[in-house]
Amino acid sequence: MTHQNNLVEYFLHIPPKMWQEFCNNMLDCRNFNEEVIGFFFCKRHQISKIKIRYIPKAWIVPLQDCYEMQSTSGLVLTQKFHSYLLEKYLQAGLHVVHIHTHVGEMAPEFSSVDDYYESEYALFLSKHFSQKPRLISGVFNQSLQQGQFRIWDRKGKNCYSVNFSHSFLDIHKNLEQHSEIMFTRQKIFGEICQKQLNQLRVCLIGCGGIGSVFAESLGRLGVKNWTLVDPDQLELVNLNRMSGATHKMVEQHWNKVDYVKSLIKKIYQTGSCVNTIPAPINHEMAKAEIATSDLIVVATDNHLSRKQAQELALEYMRPLICLGTHIDINPTNNTPRMFCRVTVPPLGGGWCLMCGNIISLQKAAVESAPIQINQMVHRAGYLEGVNDPAVFWLNSICASTGVGVVHGIVSGFLNVDTGIDWIYEFPNSTWHQTDTKYLETPDCYFCSQFDGLEVETEADI
Repeated sequence: MTHQNNLVEYFLHIPPKMWQEFCNNMLDCRNFNEEVIGFFFCKRHQISKIKIRYIPKAWIVPLQDCYEMQSTSGLVLTQKFHSYLLEKYLQAGLHVVHIHTHVGEMAPEFSSVDDYYESEYALFLSKHFSQKPRLISGVFNQSLQQGQFRIWDRKGKNCYSVNFSHSFLDIHKNLEQHSEIMFTRQKIFGEICQKQLNQLRVCLIGCGGIGSVFAESLGRLGVKNWTLVDPDQLELVNLNRMSGATHKMVEQHWNKVDYVKSLIKKIYQTGSCVNTIPAPINHEMAKAEIATSDLIVVATDNHLSRKQAQELALEYMRPLICLGTHIDINPTNNTPRMFCRVTVPPLGGGWCLMCGNIISLQKAAVESAPIQINQMVHRAGYLEGVNDPAVFWLNSICASTGVGVVHGIVSGFLNVDTGIDWIYEFPNSTWHQTDTKYLETPDCYFCSQFDGLEVETEADI
């Protein structure tokens, strides 16, 4: 039934924490030798003419009272529950992902019964809803360890394979290229890790003191594919913390994105791809590139751009790493205190930069206000007259730690499913690790949009 000659590639990326919660609910709802079903409801994202992602926005696992029949011979939901699903989610324009299990631990295949009913259901959806939602179906073994997905056309006649991932990073790329000699001394991390680094596409927002060090360090680790976003040009004040930047570049009014591009191009004579966008993060071209990246890294010096980066990461469900430093004076002994912070919010919600107070919404609002409002706030004493102080070595600690986090995620020795928030304090030379469970905010305006629901009885609908 599945046709492999379709030119379009389909992707379904479910965040690891969300997938684990869904699987746990599916397993809890299983009775002896009975199959079980669950649903995701997804937004469609057109990456390119030939690539489409489906982004999960809600999931449901029905309990026994929502079935008319639940056995190895078939699964039938009650009409009341089925109508509830359609009215709540499909009317909102979301697409359906239907997942069911087969008994046993063998790698499952879609049965002829699956083919028939899914074909009919795909046609039903397109006929009865104005936005013509698509049906993605998945079949798994009883432990939910092995499975496959397919997507049906709107006529219910043909279906095509779907690339499925439930990891933090979703890298569906060709990993056949050969390792280069320059990475020989990184073999301890594994050849697959190196190939994934070579194929990883990073969108870096902020190409200043931290961003430039991060880009060069990650570039030398093996990352060749970049989108660089920053509206600023090089200034003399930048030269103390941007390696390789020169007075001549300042005189020639180099954009910071072009400066960082030159750093990456010096590493690779061929094979790198660096797209530069000398514009703010809210520029339409920047937003489009951020939405299609494998990883977003924000290394800006203001709260507004970090807030905008987090919002885009949540909207398109893209992994995000936030890098920042801060220097102030200790009031007790009048000596400098220096901090760097590396934050990775969990993919798919739970907590974000806003609900975790990683950034200040008040300062972000001031930064987005007209110039007259900024001047009034400044006179009231809410803003300092100069930017935060910055030094190269502190930026380097922050950037290098960020690179280590990326390396750990790709190679698998660092788990960020529940997020991380690390703060380095100098001169005490102390690392603080936030217990991220205290950052979780179920009613956060920004990241609580991801809806997980286990329906207990029809009375709950």
